[in-house]
Amino acid sequence: MQSSSQDRILVMGATNRPYELDNAALRRFPKRIYIGLPDLETRVCMINKLLSNQPHKLNSIHIKNLGILTDGYSGSDLTALAKDAALGPIRERSIEDLKNMTASGIRPLEFNDFKQSLSKIRPSTPKNGLLQLEKWNEEYGDIRN
Repeated sequence: MQSSSQDRILVMGATNRPYELDNAALRRFPKRIYIGLPDLETRVCMINKLLSNQPHKLNSIHIKNLGILTDGYSGSDLTALAKDAALGPIRERSIEDLKNMTASGIRPLEFNDFKQSLSKIRPSTPKNGLLQLEKWNEEYGDIRN
């Protein structure tokens, strides 16, 4: 690969354990930006996006309620929740039914599918872990909350 003095390279890294980085690594990454968990509005947008290609019967009130119920969930947690909820209609069917069924034969997702999944898919970030990240951000981060 050839380059010239005019070329610019951006090196970016991400971690959910910034407090484990040593001083040498911190010096090499002078911009440190803490991105917290999604707020209610962001969670609602993410849920809408996750449902965009999935047949469902959820209205805006259901989706807002899901946003409220998922306080403390990360984007990854919301994705896991949606995937588990999507299996709800399939779990109701027998293996024999599924063998002879087309995708259009599976009922759309309902709010109840998400409620059942909420009992299994929990937030992955403990509250004390968030406090540790916020403390690190106060000491080393570029953007203060």
